[in-house]
Amino acid sequence: MLAGTEETDLTALTSKISDTEPRYSFFNYTHAADDGTETSSVVFIYTCPPGSKVKERMVYASFRRMVIGAASQAGGFEVAKKLEASSPSEITPDMIEEEFHPRQEQKQAFARPKRPGKN
Repeated sequence: MLAGTEETDLTALTSKISDTEPRYSFFNYTHAADDGTETSSVVFIYTCPPGSKVKERMVYASFRRMVIGAASQAGGFEVAKKLEASSPSEITPDMIEEEFHPRQEQKQAFARPKRPGKN
């Protein structure tokens, strides 16, 4: 069942997702691509609060792949990222941004310890 088709920005996204029932959400995320151009990517978000009914959780978990395929085919889009969370509050703007632009960790060379007794 379709709960809504409202436009929202990334900061208000979590307020649009139910925190009492499992939900599938598709979000059109506009961001800068690696080459600097602005691009839109569809993000699929599956939320399943721990307090929801067991039967609902099982049904939503079972049909997740089918829903992505049917929505992609009917809407003519490709899902760029798939996210899963227990609660909508876990979905933050930083989390989505990091999915598309992961932080680069700088590796430091191993610093060999000094020999005992030497200064």
